[in-house]
Amino acid sequence: MDSVNLQLAASLVSSSYVSQAAAALAARRRLVKALLSNRRLPQTGWDEATIEMLLQDAALMDSNTFPGQVGLGEREGRVACPLVAAMHRRLAHGIGRSGDIAAEQPKAAGSSMLAKLAAHLAGDALSVAGLAGMALPLLLPSATGMALTLALLAAAAAPAAVRANGGSSSQLSTALDGR
Repeated sequence: MDSVNLQLAASLVSSSYVSQAAAALAARRRLVKALLSNRRLPQTGWDEATIEMLLQDAALMDSNTFPGQVGLGEREGRVACPLVAAMHRRLAHGIGRSGDIAAEQPKAAGSSMLAKLAAHLAGDALSVAGLAGMALPLLLPSATGMALTLALLAAAAAPAAVRANGGSSSQLSTALDGR
């Protein structure tokens, strides 16, 4: 709710209750603002409601959720089943463009924002893990089976000496970079 709607809500319920609610909403908005401006993992984890608010706001930025809008393009984010739409937080548009998965999707500002934010957060996580100085990682959508297959193939490609010695992640990374 914005300030105008909060004022209107105060005409329906006690203004002191609306003031409390406004303070809670403002606290959540500050968390989102800090995440978008800092592009770093928060020091303290978020509650589910704040995460859901961010995801809902992002989904509402995609053109397939615009009121009164019906997309007719081949890549429109259409979902026939409301249960599936809810399960995916109405993020149906996808990311990237033909030939460039990191490009912004013109009709999916929210999905594109989340993809870029996720890359920044993954980069921050890698930095916290001791892999500082890396370029921004490219995150690719991958189901669990594919992710496990890729990880196992990368580990199998590492030199046997690194695997046999229970090599550290930095040794494995160095070995894979040298392929």
